[in-house]
Amino acid sequence: MPGAKPLPEYDLASISVYDGDTLVEISIEDVGEYHGGICVCGGCAFRATQLGISEIWGDEIPARADLRIISKLPTPGSRDCFQYVTGTGSGIETKTKGEYKIILPDGTEVTNMTNKNLKKVSKSNTPDNFRFDVCRKSTGECFEVVVKEGVFPDDYFELRKKVKYGENATSEERALFKSEWEDTRDKFLTLPDWELFEGVDEPEEPFPVGGAIFFSILVIGLGLLLGLSLRGKAR
Repeated sequence: MPGAKPLPEYDLASISVYDGDTLVEISIEDVGEYHGGICVCGGCAFRATQLGISEIWGDEIPARADLRIISKLPTPGSRDCFQYVTGTGSGIETKTKGEYKIILPDGTEVTNMTNKNLKKVSKSNTPDNFRFDVCRKSTGECFEVVVKEGVFPDDYFELRKKVKYGENATSEERALFKSEWEDTRDKFLTLPDWELFEGVDEPEEPFPVGGAIFFSILVIGLGLLLGLSLRGKAR
C-alpha cells in the first residue's frame, strides 16, 4: 500500500520444496519481490502455505510437482505467492510445476487471473475468502487453512471496499483503513500460527527444571508432614 509504514521486525522460516532434485528455499522476501511488496494477502498466503505443508508433510520436504493449492482468495498478492511456490507463475525458473487454482466460496473457479480481473472479483471479499486447501497430489491428503475470526478488524472489508473501489471514502476512513491494513499485514508476519489460524493448538510450555525440582520437594515435604501427623494421632 502506498505510504505504508515500514515492516516490523519478524523471523519467518523459508518454505522448502524440491524442484526435481534441486532444493529450493522460498522466503517471504522472495515472494514480496515477485509481487512488488509484502502485503496482507501475500503474507497470509505465505503463512497458510507454511502451515499446510507442515500439517501434510510433517518433517518431509514436498516436491513442487506434488503440491496443489486451492485458494478461495482472488487477490494479486495471494496469487503471486501461491504461483511462486508452485512454480506456475510467469517468469519463474523451474523444472517442475505444482498446481494452483482459485475457487470462490460459491464454487466458481476463477481462470482469468489478471490483476484487472482479480481486482474486480475481489471487490466483495469477506473473511470467508481467507480459506486455503493445501494438498498432496500423490495421496489426495488436504489440509484446509482457515484464518481465525478476529485477525481482521470488524470493519476491515467494508472500509476496503470504500477505499479501494472509490465509494466516496472520507479522509478519516482512508486513514483508518491504512492503519488496519498495516496492523493486519504485521500480524501475518509476527504472530504464531495458533493466533492466526483455526485448528492449531498452542504448544504446551515445558515445565521449568527448577520448578519441577521445587514441586518434587514440596510433594515429598507434604508427604512427610502427613506421615508424621498420622503417626502422632496413632499414639
